[in-house]
Amino acid sequence: MKRATLFLTFILLPLLMSCIEPEQATGDHLAPYKQSLLPASQGDIAPLGEIPRYRITVRLDAEALTLTGRQQVFYTNNEGNKLGEVYFRLYPNLPQFGGQMQVQRAIVGARDTLFTYEAGNTALKLPLTPSLLPGEKLQIELDFTVQVPHAEDDEPHLFGLSQGILSLPNFYPMLAVHEAAGWHLDVAPEFSDAVFSEVALYEVSITAPLDMMVVTSGSALETQPNPDDGTQTVYCVGGPMRDFSLMMSREFQVASTTAYSTTVNSYYLPPDASSGQAVLQHAAAALRAYSDAFGPYPFAEFDVVEAPLGNSAMEYPGLILIGTDLYRKRADAREFLVVHEVGHQWWYSLVGNDAVNHPWLDEGLTEYSVYVYNQMIHSGDAADELVESRWLIPYQVAVGKGLDAAADQSSLAFSEENYEYIVYAKGALFFHALHQAVGDQVYLAIMREYLQQYKHGIATPADFLRLAEAVSGQDLDPIYLEWVLTVR
Repeated sequence: MKRATLFLTFILLPLLMSCIEPEQATGDHLAPYKQSLLPASQGDIAPLGEIPRYRITVRLDAEALTLTGRQQVFYTNNEGNKLGEVYFRLYPNLPQFGGQMQVQRAIVGARDTLFTYEAGNTALKLPLTPSLLPGEKLQIELDFTVQVPHAEDDEPHLFGLSQGILSLPNFYPMLAVHEAAGWHLDVAPEFSDAVFSEVALYEVSITAPLDMMVVTSGSALETQPNPDDGTQTVYCVGGPMRDFSLMMSREFQVASTTAYSTTVNSYYLPPDASSGQAVLQHAAAALRAYSDAFGPYPFAEFDVVEAPLGNSAMEYPGLILIGTDLYRKRADAREFLVVHEVGHQWWYSLVGNDAVNHPWLDEGLTEYSVYVYNQMIHSGDAADELVESRWLIPYQVAVGKGLDAAADQSSLAFSEENYEYIVYAKGALFFHALHQAVGDQVYLAIMREYLQQYKHGIATPADFLRLAEAVSGQDLDPIYLEWVLTVR
């Protein structure tokens, strides 16, 4: 993509970016985050134990297209071994994001700490001296800046300013995932999902021009106008969430409805009001259907946002982006993609997995969840037509072209040509074969148990297979071998 990028020397503004009040010594320290959850789900946080907590203040200079931020991260070593370092991911530095994130200062504990960049400047390494023992806690403070790219209006763009919309997913340094094999620092290809993260709790304070509508993951609790400089400060909370994203525009209009007790908001550009209403209804219908089929959606709000993504779409916790072309040119694909992205609120957001090394698990399941939606909202015939036209025929085309591959591989093992055929279509066909083998009731029982066991956690393909066999009482290895491991 061609990008025009403005460069500026950054000056940190810690006094202007007033920090959120320090944690109180008494009282419920989880109370702020509970406000982003429905009452029935507010008890989900405490059993998660000492998950990371972010306090982020960020200020947007809309003219220079820069973000200036400071974040405090309260981190506990929940691993079974001591840690000699902590890594943060700097996703705006990925080529597909096109931004430039720099960290100016790192304070670990109470000490300034030297840091290094790794993984093509997409990872920040903070050495820990002494090492952090299992169960020990640490406070980390980072000052950072982001140069936001300005894309041409006719180019799809995930991160930056385009078509009057400022898209800022993953705009802050994010804790990397640590597992038995070490820290996950994979740099995903441009055609696949890039982010792998664990759930955390968020308090985020955003200062932006007063005439901009600010849309975030989580819930906005307060907006404070700043008349001296024509800005506003929006205070948001969220959690437990896998990441936190921002969208802003001076042009957004909004329509709202409810899906059970969740407020659903549709943000769209003025020419797209009719499509914005349609998107709203599709999203609300999907939230209700999936809550009935798999288990309740836990958050108080859900946002659907028009974005400069062409005819594609993207998911984030509590917030999905739908490309402008789906509002204007591709109404035929609109419902499917909205429902797909809503499905990711269960499979990726609530139940996490490594979307870089096992992308088929959430993408295949989310694709196939649209089959369940069609059965519930439309008809069995509509669901069966989806299998044929969306997954089986495209997969057969891929096989005919010699593009078949095992589904359970890293995104780095695929090409742009076969990624969607295998990860999405072949992945969905595995779940369809599973559904056909066990029947409707058992299939939904598997999904509900999968959500129950791995909600706010991370599952692997082996975890899913083991659980599905336990719930169904069947040997599912032949189906798994045929659709996940075999190459035709």
